Amino acid sequence: MRRTYYIDYACACTLGKVRKNNEDNFYCDKNYRLNPDLLEDVVLCGKVRSTDNELFAVFDGMGGEACGEVASFIAAQNCYDYCKDKDSYDEYLYELSNILNKKIVEETKARSQVLMGTTAAMIQFHKNEIYILNAGDSRIYKFTKNKLDLISEDHVVEGFNSKAPLTKFLGIPQDELLPYIAKGAYKNADVFILCTDGVYDMVKEEQMISLLKQKKKLSKIAEDIIEHAKKNGGIDNATVILCKITTQKAS
Repeated sequence: MRRTYYIDYACACTLGKVRKNNEDNFYCDKNYRLNPDLLEDVVLCGKVRSTDNELFAVFDGMGGEACGEVASFIAAQNCYDYCKDKDSYDEYLYELSNILNKKIVEETKARSQVLMGTTAAMIQFHKNEIYILNAGDSRIYKFTKNKLDLISEDHVVEGFNSKAPLTKFLGIPQDELLPYIAKGAYKNADVFILCTDGVYDMVKEEQMISLLKQKKKLSKIAEDIIEHAKKNGGIDNATVILCKITTQKAS
């Protein structure tokens, strides 16, 4: 009896309690924040097959004024355009990240801005393995057997007491982006967490584990994570995507 793997997902995105604009965006099963000027919280959920080669991603914009939400919107929108038209079912994150980088650089020049960029944390479910990619300080965790492991790599300048500048992000004016890339396996009941720093700066690891262990709907857990980020200060926009592996027997 073979098994069919599914990814149950839930996404939650909030403005937070301090900022006046939301510079976060996401890509989640053909969904993203279509209007970056809207400030309402977003919660969505669904299910895809592992063989759908689906992409999930979070983006945290940077650059001041309205440029942060523009950069993250460009990234999310172009994920939609790329995934809608792609005809390849091989690993595509590296190619996609360079397309996003180029698009943001072009828009930066068109707006006569010095800098406009966004972090990226992306995961592609491909048959029986995953590919991950990140640039900046948005993160990807794996939660399995009540243990939470960071599987992405932060790209920040070391030695800062306050928030450190990023060494990598989408929007760097160079020919080729050099993000962190890795691949790995997954199994039933694994949960992958993609989140911006507005989540993990506010929700400490032990609290995150406690929330992930709850016997609740995945969408409710995502909402609870966002609510805890706000209760603990909510100093930044916060976005989280939860991807839980489930199986179904097939003859």
